[in-house]
Amino acid sequence: MKSKFLVLVTLLVLVATVLASCQTAATPTVAAEQPKTEPTKAPDAAQAEPTKAPEATKAPEVAQPAAPGGPVTVTIFVGFGTGTDPKQQEVHKALADDFNASHTDIQVEFVTVPWAERITKFSTMLAGDMAPDIVMPIGVGGAVEFWDEWADLTPLIQADNYDMTRFIGKTAEMHNYGDRGILGLPMCVYPTNIYYNADIFDAAGLDYPPHQFEAAYADGDPWTLDKVVELSAKMSLDGNGNDANSPAFDPTTQKQYGWGDLLWGNNIEYAVKFGDKWAGFTTYPDYKKSALLDPQFVNYMTWKKDNIWTRHIQASSAQEGAFYANSGDPFGSGMQAMTEAHTWMKYAWGAWTDAFNWDIAAVPQGPNGKIIAIVDADTFMMPKHSKHQKEAWEVIKWFYQNEQLQRLIDNYGCFPAEETLAKGWADTVKVSFPNIDVQPIIDALNYLEPAPNHEAWRPEYTKINDIVAKANGEIMTGNNLDVTAVMTAADKEVQALLDDYWK
Repeated sequence: MKSKFLVLVTLLVLVATVLASCQTAATPTVAAEQPKTEPTKAPDAAQAEPTKAPEATKAPEVAQPAAPGGPVTVTIFVGFGTGTDPKQQEVHKALADDFNASHTDIQVEFVTVPWAERITKFSTMLAGDMAPDIVMPIGVGGAVEFWDEWADLTPLIQADNYDMTRFIGKTAEMHNYGDRGILGLPMCVYPTNIYYNADIFDAAGLDYPPHQFEAAYADGDPWTLDKVVELSAKMSLDGNGNDANSPAFDPTTQKQYGWGDLLWGNNIEYAVKFGDKWAGFTTYPDYKKSALLDPQFVNYMTWKKDNIWTRHIQASSAQEGAFYANSGDPFGSGMQAMTEAHTWMKYAWGAWTDAFNWDIAAVPQGPNGKIIAIVDADTFMMPKHSKHQKEAWEVIKWFYQNEQLQRLIDNYGCFPAEETLAKGWADTVKVSFPNIDVQPIIDALNYLEPAPNHEAWRPEYTKINDIVAKANGEIMTGNNLDVTAVMTAADKEVQALLDDYWK
């Protein structure tokens, strides 16, 4: 067995060396560009590894097939998201030990690589005909990086009559990619909610936002983004204590902001609340035309521009610098009354609690008349080139038994999509944060953005995101406040990319 392993690793090293010398990924399953992965998640302690140069000539150690008649080894690749911290790896090993001790026909082994090396290592394994059998955890953006590599799980789900009703709200739909099928089961979900600074509301003499979805504000007005703007003006203060409604308000001395838009959001995905189009910047499902001049994108960018430069309820790029002088994130600075944020911000809850009183509220209705919670998600995926898909499915089902799934949820520090575990998660959080209402997080899963997710695949993924980010920066910095001109320029760039892509 050992000699066979050395031969295979030597072969894999030679393949990797050839790949490195050619300076190309040289595998048809790798996306043409390298788009963002897990872009909406702030790095936590488990993810914040130093960037390392890819080791193209060093192959990860992978369990080899057993001798004929022996158990099948199912390899689980970790590196596309969280899970790489040493303490997290210990949990993975304990899970593998438990599985291996209770199964004789299948054994599991985790292969963990740093996030910065995931592309090189995964590509090398594919090129060496040693594809892993499971990749987890992986987000929607991570899946895009090898968009043609994932297997459709629909036949396996149907053959076992697997119960998809155990997942809350719309989460069961999140990993269904139409003609590509179901690529994963819901595991971790990160919906958005309104997070508000109760101390700022108290100081302004204002009632808190409603916690129940579709409920009205305390004065009877509908809970909408228009109401958010109205309240935010009363909590946006200059250096003399004047609010943004006052004729004496001086924005050059501004020290507090009523609104923060989407905390660490991707480009302008918040536009999904302003129309009925996919938030992925192109037409769907043909992906052939830029959508940046559609009203939902133009109207959102106009709304943001006015919030910053006319209504003065939101910080510009330069003004945001003051946030980071006080905290590691804008809301944590104590200078924002409200922001919309994903649950992956839970890593900062402790610091917020130490600094001020805060709580969680329902997402307001957008100008499109809908309540939409933007969502990120982690799942597992099965490579098409896995040689053990049947066995991998059995491993996945074992991991999705509540006892094992709970251990994974705890290991990743995420909010579970499984209904029973979600209720348990809420009870556990209440122990650490007894004054925080987490029910709005659970309720948000009934209001998730429509498929496809904002991070889903599109041609020229990274380049388009960069163009949109640049347009957003023009408004945020004040370099160009002509929204039509900014969006027209971005639209032309995106369309040129699409035209070239589809030639």
